[in-house]
Amino acid sequence: MKKHPITKTVQVLVKDLTPRNRDILSRRFGLKTGRKETLESIGKSYGITRERVRQIEESTLGQLAKTTQGNQELAKYINLASDIIKRSGGVVKEKDLFNDFSGNAEDNVINASLAFVLRLNNDLARAAESDDFHAFWALNKEHAESFQGTVASLVRLMEKQKSVLLEKDFYNFVQKGEVPGIAGQPLNERQVGLCLNVSKNLDKNIFNEIGLATWPDIKPGGVKDKAYLVLKKEKSPKHFSEIAKLINTAGFNGRKANVQTVHNELIKDGRFVLIGRGIYALSEWGYRPGTVRDVLVDILKRSSKPLQKSAILTKVMDARLVKENTILLNLQDSKTFVKNKDGSYTLREV
Repeated sequence: MKKHPITKTVQVLVKDLTPRNRDILSRRFGLKTGRKETLESIGKSYGITRERVRQIEESTLGQLAKTTQGNQELAKYINLASDIIKRSGGVVKEKDLFNDFSGNAEDNVINASLAFVLRLNNDLARAAESDDFHAFWALNKEHAESFQGTVASLVRLMEKQKSVLLEKDFYNFVQKGEVPGIAGQPLNERQVGLCLNVSKNLDKNIFNEIGLATWPDIKPGGVKDKAYLVLKKEKSPKHFSEIAKLINTAGFNGRKANVQTVHNELIKDGRFVLIGRGIYALSEWGYRPGTVRDVLVDILKRSSKPLQKSAILTKVMDARLVKENTILLNLQDSKTFVKNKDGSYTLREV
């Protein structure tokens, strides 16, 4: 990567620090390597506690912030970053800020130098990586807190919703939920997109459906979840070999689905019903598990009157891909089914 003038600016800023303080800041921000070091690892190398390293870092940054007030080089980069954050809507994921600034979102010396420079500014606020958020920058602390509040409201709304929504429907849904906007502004589509980008609790799947990141519909954990998603999208039963192909062409991360593995996994999962000849449907479509005999029993139980053979054949073949002879053979089980004089069938009373 080519050198960037910001790295020279940072070198000048820290040159008058004591060697230890300069080294601690350099390692904490990754100013030489682009890779940050932990308080603990730095503390071990100096024989001091991680808390002492943190104190040195904070006090040194505070001193630099005072001595660099009015520095035009610093102001140039701070203003540039502020403009990027404003264009993003007042909040920006740190990786997106880096990518806009240096053309590379990953950790490197240039991006580390920018993060260091921005920490010397008292206005811009950085939120560190957490279980709930990717690292992000905001125009100020209040803006950051407001943003986090908006995201929390969206998460609560989806917890009540309990199911995914198409991206095109999500904005109208959150508007009806009266979710507060960021920094007192009315919630708009841009802000919603920002929340989805920075939050770790909200996510979008490959079919542009939005939900909680913990939901298997959003982040499928294995073959079964992926099969559920592709079948749901197809909206029709498929052979397990076709399901494997759909999984492998859908764009999921991870290993390719093995055809036999798909068959073995789906047959054990209640979300799927084997309806015959290796073809699976989703149980939520109204298909019920069991043999042809089980289906016949269920159909006759649900009927308020005896059913003629033609009606039974139609209903069973809607639920199972089997030949007529297979159905008729099962109906001959006189211990379970009764053929009436008019040719209709009922269940034998036990």
